[in-house]
Amino acid sequence: MMRPEPISKVEINTQGELCVYLESGGKSMYQHIYRQGRQVCWDQRLKAFQAPRPRKWSYSDWFSHIISVTNDVGIQLEVTPRTQWLNTPKIL
Repeated sequence: MMRPEPISKVEINTQGELCVYLESGGKSMYQHIYRQGRQVCWDQRLKAFQAPRPRKWSYSDWFSHIISVTNDVGIQLEVTPRTQWLNTPKIL
């Protein structure tokens, strides 16, 4: 069963990593997402999913990848009208 998780903010941080923050603040179990081995992790301190600075992929590709990886473990990330886009090129 998919757990809907509205996205509060999408940001490219100062290190160039893509961060996807959740309205709910997430759950501690999200830390296990790294087990997928697909370069997406949950930062408990930030309460956000993170992808590394792009080398071959665009930020748009990484955003789609985060959505896919989280879907694979039953988390349905949702962009809403409240979602903020900070320091991001046109991703969608």
